[in-house]
Amino acid sequence: MAKEPTTAREAMFGQMMEDFDAIVRRLEQVDGELAGKISEAVRDGSGKALLQSQMNFESMMEKERNALILAGREAVARIGNEINRSSANLVTAQAQRRAVGFCALLIGSGMVIGALLMIVGHLLGLFGK
Repeated sequence: MAKEPTTAREAMFGQMMEDFDAIVRRLEQVDGELAGKISEAVRDGSGKALLQSQMNFESMMEKERNALILAGREAVARIGNEINRSSANLVTAQAQRRAVGFCALLIGSGMVIGALLMIVGHLLGLFGK
């Protein structure tokens, strides 16, 4: 205050105003320190939350990848079994057709050879007159 206090009341009021100014300055200082600490705590908390969410996401992706691999392997095994079953049926049917064809060829060849032997035997006079 610029002028000298004239009464005790003015002196107390002046002292009280100085105390209030000191308290306000201290609150502003605490507020600045607290703002810095709050900002640092928010950064740390958000960093930890981001790291935790990334770890959870990576863990979830790993679990889902493993589940997809297992499902793919099961599907491939089923498809392979079906292909093997179908190809076994095809091979069996093809073998049956070849066996029937081979038997028909043997019978036909036997008939042709028999007929030729009869003609040759008849020409040579082996069958009497």
